[in-house]
Amino acid sequence: MMTDVFSRFQSLQDPGLKLLQSDGTADTDLLLPLVLHRDRGIDVPGRRVLDAARPDGLNVRMVQYADVAGGLADEHGTVLVAERDQATQLFLMWVSRTAALHLKAGATQNVNVHFLFHPPTDRDCYADTTYWTGACGIDGKDRGCVTGGLKGQQPYVKLGERYLCTDFRAVAQHLLASDRFEPNVLYVVPVASVAGGNFDDLLTEQGLTRAVQEVLLFATGKITGRPVQDGFPEFGQVMLSGYSHSGDRVEKLIKTVTDTPFFRRHLSQINLFDPNLVVGDPKARLERFQALLERASFWKGRVNRDARVFVYTSYDDHQRAMLGSGLGLQSPTTVNLDTVEWEGGPSAKAALRRTAGAHPRGTGVEAYNHDRSVGVVHLPPSFFRHWLEPALDNPAGWDQSARDNGHGHGWFLRSLLSHALSNATPEWFGEQRGFKAAGPVVQPRPVRN
Repeated sequence: MMTDVFSRFQSLQDPGLKLLQSDGTADTDLLLPLVLHRDRGIDVPGRRVLDAARPDGLNVRMVQYADVAGGLADEHGTVLVAERDQATQLFLMWVSRTAALHLKAGATQNVNVHFLFHPPTDRDCYADTTYWTGACGIDGKDRGCVTGGLKGQQPYVKLGERYLCTDFRAVAQHLLASDRFEPNVLYVVPVASVAGGNFDDLLTEQGLTRAVQEVLLFATGKITGRPVQDGFPEFGQVMLSGYSHSGDRVEKLIKTVTDTPFFRRHLSQINLFDPNLVVGDPKARLERFQALLERASFWKGRVNRDARVFVYTSYDDHQRAMLGSGLGLQSPTTVNLDTVEWEGGPSAKAALRRTAGAHPRGTGVEAYNHDRSVGVVHLPPSFFRHWLEPALDNPAGWDQSARDNGHGHGWFLRSLLSHALSNATPEWFGEQRGFKAAGPVVQPRPVRN
C-alpha cells in the first residue's frame, strides 16, 4: 500500500519554486506553466505535425489556456504524492477531473492510467544523493548538478516536478490534447532509483498491474477522503511513455508481451519520445529498436488489434525502421525543411543561412497507418538550433528556445506528448469540455475477450 508524503515532499521543494502548497493544493502557474513568463499557454501540434505550408514546416500553434472553453478553470485536477515500500518508492500523480469523478463513484474500471518514465538517474548528484530525500552536496565545477543549480537541493524532488508539469508541461499537454473533451486520466510520474533497479519493479506484467492498482487505491482514498483497504481494483486502459534513454524501460516490458488479459485489454498505447536504446553504438541502437518494433507489431497484430504505437524521433534510421516494420505505416509525408518558409520571412532565412557554421536543416518525415493507431514523426538534429550536444548546434536551425523549449531533444516530449495523447482511444477522454459536474461520469468501455 502507498502512503501519503505530500507534506514531506512539499517541505523539500526548492524555496523559490514551490509547486505544492502548504494547503494541499498545487500552484496553478507551475501546474499550467507560463511560456517566457508572459504567455498563459503552450505550443500544441495539429493533427499532423509537419506541414510544408507553415513557417519552418511545423504545424504547431500557441494555445492560450484562457481561450479553451471554460478557461480550464475547473480542470486543474488534483496533484498527489505517494510512497511505497518497493525499489521505486516515490510517485507523483495528477488526477484529472473526469478521473476523479470515476473514483468518487467507485468506478475504478473506468479510470485510465498513464505512466511516464524519465531517463536513468545514474550520474551527477543523483548518484551521490540519498534517494529520494537527500540534498546534493557536490562541489566540482564541471559537474552538471552544480552548473544546473542543484547543489543543496533535493534533485529527485525537482526531477519529479519537472516531469509532472513544470518543465515538460505534461499536465497542460494532457488538458490540451483535445479541443473539445476533458482527459480521463490518472497521470503518474514514478521517480527512479538506479540502485533500486531503474523502474525494474514496474516492467513486468505483474509488477505494473500491481503498481496501477496501488495508484488507484491511493488516489481513491485521497479523492474520496475515506480510508481504503488494500485490494485488487479493476482498472481501465494503461499507457506507457518513454523519453530518451528511458525508451529501454518500455522496451523491457514490451519484450514480455503474451496473449494475456493485461496486454490484450489494458495496455493500450506506447509512446517513445526521441528514444536512444544504446549509447555510443548506432548499429546496436538500431538493432534493438528494430527488435522493439517486432514485439510491438506482434502485440498489435496478434494480441490487441486496438493497440497504439507512436514514435517521435531525431534518428533517420529509426523512422526508416518504422516505415519498414510490420506496423503498417502508409504514404509518408516528406517535408524539405530548407525550402519551406522560415519564421521571420525571406530576409531572416537568408541571414541565418549566411551565419558562420550554418548547415541545412534537413528533411522531416511523418506517417500513419490506415486508422492512425500507429504513427511516426521524424525531425533530424540538424533541424534544431541546438539539439543536445554542442557539436550538433546549427546556427541556421529552428530556434526552439524562443518558446522556452530548451534543446531540440527535449522538444519531442515537451511539445509532442499532446499529439500522442490526442491519438489515444476515445476512452481516454470524458465529457465535453466546460460541463458542470452534477455527478459521476460513467462511460462504458468496450470489453474484448
